Amino acid sequence: MKKTACSILLILMLTVSLANAYELATEISKENWKVIVSSLGYAKLGLIKVETRSKGKIFLKGTISVNGSANVVMWSKVEGNYYFSKLPALQNLQDQKSVSFEIPFNAADKTITEVILEVELLGGGRIEVDHLKLVNG
Repeated sequence: MKKTACSILLILMLTVSLANAYELATEISKENWKVIVSSLGYAKLGLIKVETRSKGKIFLKGTISVNGSANVVMWSKVEGNYYFSKLPALQNLQDQKSVSFEIPFNAADKTITEVILEVELLGGGRIEVDHLKLVNG
């Protein structure tokens, strides 16, 4: 009985230690107006959210640097629904520095209320997003 209780306690302590390590595995910071994500393993998150009242065509512009392998997607909210814009040039980015991007979305005559830049680090690494700007087209 004592061995079982000790084993359970050890497993619980190990689980708590792993949970804490996982929580600290991804770090997001803002440094000199850059948004930086560093991760020890896989991470996928809506990194930047821009609220807007834009109509028609928009472009999300900026630069991105990647240490590792990453995917980038823009989500646009129109009338309560989310739509994504995924460019082939921003998929499977590997060890790139200062890549300029311009992601388009066209809502026709509808209003876009929110834009989210989603990043996915496939196996850990670091992403820096800089010079971000939302432009009506």
